[in-house]
Amino acid sequence: MAQKENAKPKKARSFTVAAVVFGTIALAVVVLLNLMVTRLNVIWDMTPTGMYKLTSTTRDYLNSVDKKVNFYFLFDMDVLSTDTDSMPLYNALKEYSEFDCINFQAFDPDSDPDKTKELQNMGYKVSQADIIIECEGRSKQIPAYTMFETHRNSDDNSKQVTSSVYFTGENIITGAIEAVVTGREVKMYFLTGHDEKQLDTDFKTLKKDLAARNYIAEPLNLTTSSSVPEDASIIIVAAPKNDITDNELKVLNDYLDKGGNICFWMSPNEDAVDYTNIESILADFSISMDYDRVIETDDRKYAVNDPACLACTLIVPDQTSSIDLTSELAQYAYMHNHQPYVANTRSFMKIYNEGNNNEHVTTDTLLQTVLDDSGISTAVGEPMGGTKPRNRIEEEVLDLAMYSTDSSRAGAKIMVMGNADFIDDENYDNLENTVTKNLQLTVFSWMYDSDKALDFGIAAKERTFDEMNIVSTSRANVINVIFIAVPVVVGLIGGVVWLRRRYSE
Repeated sequence: MAQKENAKPKKARSFTVAAVVFGTIALAVVVLLNLMVTRLNVIWDMTPTGMYKLTSTTRDYLNSVDKKVNFYFLFDMDVLSTDTDSMPLYNALKEYSEFDCINFQAFDPDSDPDKTKELQNMGYKVSQADIIIECEGRSKQIPAYTMFETHRNSDDNSKQVTSSVYFTGENIITGAIEAVVTGREVKMYFLTGHDEKQLDTDFKTLKKDLAARNYIAEPLNLTTSSSVPEDASIIIVAAPKNDITDNELKVLNDYLDKGGNICFWMSPNEDAVDYTNIESILADFSISMDYDRVIETDDRKYAVNDPACLACTLIVPDQTSSIDLTSELAQYAYMHNHQPYVANTRSFMKIYNEGNNNEHVTTDTLLQTVLDDSGISTAVGEPMGGTKPRNRIEEEVLDLAMYSTDSSRAGAKIMVMGNADFIDDENYDNLENTVTKNLQLTVFSWMYDSDKALDFGIAAKERTFDEMNIVSTSRANVINVIFIAVPVVVGLIGGVVWLRRRYSE
C-alpha cells in the first residue's frame, strides 16, 4: 500500500520535469529563431499593400542593372529606424542597399561636411532626408517630401483631417535610378519667333546648369512647325515682345491638353502690344496678367537707388495644399539670410469664372510684394505697355509669380514669372536672385520629375494599421470582458484544474 502511494508523487514529478524540459526547449527554439531572423534581416510583411517590402518590379529591374549606382540618403539611418511613421521608407532603403548595383551611403549632411561639399559641387542644394542618385556623371535629386503622399478629408466641423497616407517612395526612387542609368534626356524648349530673349545668347549659363541636371535645352520655332515635339517636357516663353499667333495658340493648347508644361517669363513691355493669345492660355488656368511695371515706394524694401528692384515674399502654402513648391526654399532663405528680390517685373492676379477654369484647376501664388506692419503693400503697379489705358495698381498686394495645374488636361502645368532677367547670363549668379533662381529650378522639377521622369509604374502603398473603433462605453466594457476578463478566467480555471491534478491522490 505504501509503495502504491509513493508511486503517484514520483509520476507527478516526472511530468513536472518533462514540462520544464519541453518549455525550456520551446523557449530556446524561439530565441534561436529570433536571432536567426535578426541576423538574416528577414522581414515578414503582412500588410495588404506590401508596404514594408520592395515590389518584384523593382527587384527584377535592379537585378538587371549592370552599372554602379551611387545612392546618397541625407539622413542618419539609425535615427530613421526609430520613427514608426517612416518605417516603409526605412525598410525600402535597407532593401535598396542590398543590391549589387547600389552603392548606398547614408549620412547626416550637418555631420559630414566633406560629403556635403561633394554633393553641393554637383550643383545640388543639400537638404535633410533628400536622396541623390548618381550614375556615370548623371544625377537626380529626390526631395524628402515626395516619399509620402497624404490625402485629407473634411470632418464634421469642416476641418481638414488626414484620411490616409501613401508611401510613394519606391516608384520615385526606382524611376530615378532608371533615369540616371539609361541617361534618358529631358527636353526643354525655348520658344522663338516673337523677339524673345534667346537661349544661346541670353541663357548660356542656365543651359549649362540644366544640362548638369539632365535637362537638354533647345530653341523651338512654332511659326514653322505644326506641333510641339513629342519629347518636349517643358516649354519656356522668355520675355516675348509680341504675342503668339492663332496657330501657335492652337498648337500650345493641344500640347497642354496632353499634359504639357509651359513657363511664361513675361517681362514688362513698354510697346503698345496686347498679348491676347497668351492671356487666353493664362485665363484657362485662372491667371490674369497686368500691363504694368511694379515699383516699390518704401525705400527700406528695394535695392539701393533702384525702386524697380524690390524685395518680395515667398508664399508658403498651408497644410491643406497638396502642392508645396516653396516651404523648403523659404526655410533655406531664412537660415542663410537670403532676401528674395525681383527686378523690373510685372504683376499677375488670380481670376475666377473666366476662360475654361473651374474646380479642376488649382492656382496659387509663389511670390508677392512685401507687406508692411499694417498688412498693406507699399509697392505699386505703374501702367506700362498694351493698347488700352490702365489705372495704377496700389494699396494691394501684388502677385509676382504664380503656378497653376489643370487635372482635366492630363495634369497640365503652367508657371508665370513677371520677369525673365532674373535667370539670364547677366544676373544668374547675383546673390539677390538666389531664391528666385532656385524657385524656378524647383518649378522645373515639379513640372517634369513628379509625373514623368520618376514614374516607374509602381502603385503607391497605403499605410494601413489594424484598428478598432469603440463608439460607446458599453461596447468598450464588452470588449474588455472579451479580451481581458475571459482570458483571465480561463487561465484561473486552468490553474485550478492543474493544481487539483497535481495534488490529487
